[in-house]
Amino acid sequence: MDFSIDRAAREEEPIVGRLLQLYLHDFSTFATPGQPYGDVGADGLFDYPILESYWMASDREPLLFRTEGRLAGFALINAVAPSGAAVDHAMAEFFILRKYRRCGLGMRAAREILRARPGVWEIGVAAYNAPAIAFWRSALGGLDDWAVRELSGDGARWRGPIFRLRPVRSKG
Repeated sequence: MDFSIDRAAREEEPIVGRLLQLYLHDFSTFATPGQPYGDVGADGLFDYPILESYWMASDREPLLFRTEGRLAGFALINAVAPSGAAVDHAMAEFFILRKYRRCGLGMRAAREILRARPGVWEIGVAAYNAPAIAFWRSALGGLDDWAVRELSGDGARWRGPIFRLRPVRSKG
């Protein structure tokens, strides 16, 4: 299956924004009434005020995934570690359209992103998102050329597992 990961051009920000709406809608399934998460604004949209920064800051990267030329998902990468420790990269957001889940595209995207950007990584996964925790454990478990540690968030800065990675042949 033809698959590509490309940096989203500035003019593709609205595309990433629309995919982000689907991603945030998926997340709303974990929210309960009374929480500040999972609500849309008066305009009917989920809020993500920092999206534009992915085209403005040098330590941020917006990516689009395509299979057979069709959009299949996105990732937002930055350098903000969920643990607060120094990192080269952090996976801020990662999304595969439901149609393409469980066919290997997510695992392929995750591994290609990591291998194309060597250095120390952190991937924080929300404690309440059991499917994502299982996905990342599986995706990272097959990386023989990486040292992977699963840490626990401190409960204040991050709640849930934090996967800290570094290439085996480099220091970090």
